[in-house]
Amino acid sequence: MNGKPPFDGAGACRRSATRYVLPMRILCGDIGGTNARLALWDGAALQHEQTFASADWPGLEAPLAAWRSSTGVDPDRACFAVAGPVMDQRCVTTNLPWVVDGPTLGAQLGCPVRIINDFHAAARGISLLGPGDAVLLFGGEPVMGAPVAVMGAGTGLGEAFVVGDQVIPGEGGHADFGPGDARELRLAAWLFGRNGRASWEDVLSGPGLVNLARFASLDRGEPPPPWLDGPEAPARVAAEDPETVDWFCALYGAEAGNLALRVLARGGVYLCGGIAPRMVPSLKAGAFRARFENKGKLGAAIRAVPVSVVTHPGLGLLGAAAEAMRMRD
Repeated sequence: MNGKPPFDGAGACRRSATRYVLPMRILCGDIGGTNARLALWDGAALQHEQTFASADWPGLEAPLAAWRSSTGVDPDRACFAVAGPVMDQRCVTTNLPWVVDGPTLGAQLGCPVRIINDFHAAARGISLLGPGDAVLLFGGEPVMGAPVAVMGAGTGLGEAFVVGDQVIPGEGGHADFGPGDARELRLAAWLFGRNGRASWEDVLSGPGLVNLARFASLDRGEPPPPWLDGPEAPARVAAEDPETVDWFCALYGAEAGNLALRVLARGGVYLCGGIAPRMVPSLKAGAFRARFENKGKLGAAIRAVPVSVVTHPGLGLLGAAAEAMRMRD
């Protein structure tokens, strides 16, 4: 990773080992609207990683049974990072018709289970990143111990903060979208007409990328291309519509700057999720940074904040493992 990590990497796990009894077999899961990923953490590396298409299963119980059957592993404890708000160890997923219930899964697995929000895991996983696991877009050195902001666009938009040793997950992706110019005011009005409101997730996600492309066509007085209604639409927009990609990056910068301001995230802003790693050249091109820093009188307060794209493919799994190591039976 370019620059110093905000915490202390694997050393955090080693120190945790002096405070908590660490099992050798941690089942960790990253449960999203598109994929459910399961793996075993043995204290040093992820093993037996498997990916299940979420829409093909009625809930998490069946993929868990398939994973255990194929690996023969009985875990000592488990932690699942789930895309949705977690309340009382239960999550009704946001972009998937699943209910993920900790006690139910604990009974199935026969071990302690913890359910956390997926961006709680992403934020916790930042501490385990090593050299080469992230790409610095711009900014100075992170201030050790300062707040960290984590956000990521994928199937939806997730956000979280780390303050000291405390992870603060949230659902900021569903906060009201803030237009930055006349075109974005028209975009907000169009989203209101379609959805009854306009959120940041409506523009910063795979479906959001399609929304931007569709609106841009209509705003030019042109019919949207029919392929925008197909399942490959986000990938095609990313590959074939550079103007929409630039706009997406600008909006990404605007909301990343909002997060940096909310906690003065001098420890860094980290972009994760499925989209940012595929758009690093576009994110570096300038529109992202211009909107990130365009905060009026407080633009100077966040100009030195380092902004990085996490490229490690298993950030959510790492974070779930790190959180499981903090569990007390």
